[in-house]
Amino acid sequence: MEEVVKKYVDECLGFVKEHREYLMYVPFYEKPIEPEMQASLDNSILQGKSVKIYVTQPEHTNYMVNIITDKDHVWKVIDNQISDEDISKLESKLNVILPLSYKTYLKYKHFYEMFWDLDVRLYPKPIHSWNKILIENNKELQEEILDKGYFAIGQYSDYGVIALKLTDNENKEGAIVLFDYETPATEVLAPNFIEFLNQILQNPKPVLQELKGWEKKMYKME
Repeated sequence: MEEVVKKYVDECLGFVKEHREYLMYVPFYEKPIEPEMQASLDNSILQGKSVKIYVTQPEHTNYMVNIITDKDHVWKVIDNQISDEDISKLESKLNVILPLSYKTYLKYKHFYEMFWDLDVRLYPKPIHSWNKILIENNKELQEEILDKGYFAIGQYSDYGVIALKLTDNENKEGAIVLFDYETPATEVLAPNFIEFLNQILQNPKPVLQELKGWEKKMYKME
């Protein structure tokens, strides 16, 4: 269990670090990065880079990203600061019992947005607001998800929420389900959280791809 969690997080972080000028910052118009997670960027790596570029992956829709600007904020990974007591407080707050696999995930490193599957964005884990993010997202979906025995853990593309099925014991693993924003339909993505991470890791590594000539002209890049 722990091995899979570490592999998933480390692979995702390795990918965004490789392309940090496009993928490892928080835009200036979003909430600022927490002080402990602020980092600097060597501006020399921006030279000759396109201001817009695609992130691609087979059988996924291309995802366009912008290069970092002076107004944006670079983040860095830091070691875990979440304790079992912290997780217990979260569970009490929302009246849930989280599976051991997801608790293991919560207790491995702090980061902002990262990914391996272009459609899957698990919620970020800033050092001081990871719990607030989980509480707010689940309270917002109280009737649709939480009251039905599920716990929201991330977003699927731009049309759904990823949630895990809750049980009455941390050692019982519930299914990972996709809730569609527009319809009451749900789809089981994996039988449990660890298998969900394993499935994501079966995808080929995403790559960055330059825009076509006509696209560069459209965005006034040429």
